[in-house]
Amino acid sequence: MNIGLIGYGFMGRAHAAAIQNLPGVTLYALACRTRPSHDEPIRGNLNLANLPLPDSVTWTPDWREIVIDPAIDAVDICLPTHLHKPVALAALKQGKHVLCEKPMALNTSECDELMAQAVGSGKIFMIAQVLRFRYPYICAFDFIRAGGLDNVLSCTLERSTGYPQWSKWLANTDQSGGVILDLLSHDLDQALLWFGPPDSVSAIDAGNIDTVEATLRYGNRNVVVTSGWLAPDTPFSESFRIETDDRTLHYDGAALTLTHDGDRESIEMPEHDAYADEIAYFLDCAKTGALPARCLPEDSARVVRLAGLVKRSRDERGRNASWQ
Repeated sequence: MNIGLIGYGFMGRAHAAAIQNLPGVTLYALACRTRPSHDEPIRGNLNLANLPLPDSVTWTPDWREIVIDPAIDAVDICLPTHLHKPVALAALKQGKHVLCEKPMALNTSECDELMAQAVGSGKIFMIAQVLRFRYPYICAFDFIRAGGLDNVLSCTLERSTGYPQWSKWLANTDQSGGVILDLLSHDLDQALLWFGPPDSVSAIDAGNIDTVEATLRYGNRNVVVTSGWLAPDTPFSESFRIETDDRTLHYDGAALTLTHDGDRESIEMPEHDAYADEIAYFLDCAKTGALPARCLPEDSARVVRLAGLVKRSRDERGRNASWQ
């Protein structure tokens, strides 16, 4: 399949590297503002490879040339969030399969419009919720399912990084939605996947700059999700802890451990490229026509809805917000 990549910032480069390692897939064209060069600095908060683009990749500064090109089967959108809706709509209208970086859009009405267009087009539309393809989070999902939701006593998730100076648009909440929609949404997606929609939500500031501590209430169980853009030199951090009556699964960003009756066991994590895994899954769905059950657009739309409730509660100094 021929892929047209739109956007070549931090995440666009990660997707480009992943696509080049997939068999039977061609990175056919790239749209970004300036022609990429081999010596550009690596941007972002993760240590990702900066592979040079093959000379065979067609470059254009105009994303519209990608969506109208009949040689392109699928479009991979790695643009600022406020551009997701217009570009994805245009690609779907041109009969392209569409993979779009998370979050789907800035608000639920935009999500509804995108999903309606996808259904009408008959093409695969999937949001790249990469944690669904990362081993520690897959392991956590299996851990919860094996023990049963009722046996989970508590769950915390954390994600933070230095203030994103690598992309100016991230600091503009009208374009990115701020830390809640851009960064916290990773873990809100996992909470929804693991436990479903909460009964209610409350959120407060968790520190300086742009931070949040959100409490998702499920009956007598609380899931606490913390995230923040901190001082610019703060290293990236992620973790989770899930406790049942006799087991604890803990991921500290480097190691995954299971504690059972006081015995601590390290869980080996196989090396894999989650970006390649999610793109390969999307392309398999595009080839077969199967819905992306591992990452349905309806699920990604719920993340945007939940992010909106979290933001509203934080803006109202922790006032409870009901899911219903």
